[in-house]
Amino acid sequence: MTSPAPATQPPRPEVVPDLPGELYIETTNRCNLRCRTCPQYWGMDEAQADLSPAQVTRILGYFPMVRRVVLHGIGEPLLNPELPGILRAVKATGAYALFNTNGLLLRGRVARGLVEEGLDELRISVDSATPETYAAVRGANGLGRILANIRAFTTIKRESGRDLPKVSLWLTGMKTNIGELPALVSLAADVGISEVYLQRLVYSGRGLAIAGESLFSAPGPAEVAAVRRAEKLALELGIALRGSGEVSSGDLVTLTDAPEQPYQRCRRPWTLMYVTANGNVLPCCIAPFTGVPYGTIVLGNIFNQTVEGIWNGEPYRQWRKSMLDGHPPAACASCGTGWSL
Repeated sequence: MTSPAPATQPPRPEVVPDLPGELYIETTNRCNLRCRTCPQYWGMDEAQADLSPAQVTRILGYFPMVRRVVLHGIGEPLLNPELPGILRAVKATGAYALFNTNGLLLRGRVARGLVEEGLDELRISVDSATPETYAAVRGANGLGRILANIRAFTTIKRESGRDLPKVSLWLTGMKTNIGELPALVSLAADVGISEVYLQRLVYSGRGLAIAGESLFSAPGPAEVAAVRRAEKLALELGIALRGSGEVSSGDLVTLTDAPEQPYQRCRRPWTLMYVTANGNVLPCCIAPFTGVPYGTIVLGNIFNQTVEGIWNGEPYRQWRKSMLDGHPPAACASCGTGWSL
């Protein structure tokens, strides 16, 4: 989710001379959950695959100016047993490294490896504060195990004498779960986490990812009250409550009208590249959740083409052009309404 752009923006050309400084690398597209808001629930469009440290090192070698690497995609990164080695390759470049996880496997050798290899940030998505809602959204009974893993992970950090990675809890706000946001703030304080993020729903008309669950543009009085209670409680407990994209959680309340052509504010096709576990290049991490035909969001394959050939090839150039000329790709057309900036 990007922040609103300034009134005047620098030109955004179809051809971008510099390769992106931010990479999303999908270390695996396998998952141990079938969340009702995710493509894992309604069907994947790529064969299952894990990336190896050698493959990630190869990818990183194409981007000499990389400064931020996000090691997640449509999958659970902790399922890749070679994740610590992948993280080692990323940190060798000096880049900031982070990823989202459901936290169910945050234990043992892999958990210790994340600390030892220097992971900068770990975002744990729970989408609930009660076992019942967790099961309804995520299709399993795992909240208690996650909280136990977080406590154990905190112990690993303390015994290692390290403050990193920074850990936060994430909730995808829906009408099903927004009432639990205050309780999630309390849970965060209880397990020693100082940040909670409220993320807006990307909806595609499948599972729970439907317009009727969305809070954006139409939060009711109960939803607004829940956010206000969570903000008050966070202040009392010393928890930073934020919206994804570094905007205030209060934007749920204040952004009641989507701006005209909000997708034109997006800078992702000019600043980052998303590489799947099979090497396919996508414009961003949101596109797979929008429900458009998968082939329409694949802009190349990093294992079969040069990075320069992909970055300024015809699919990327056309994607950028269409965003600027008012006829956006289908995956971008509702960005800022079905999603948010």
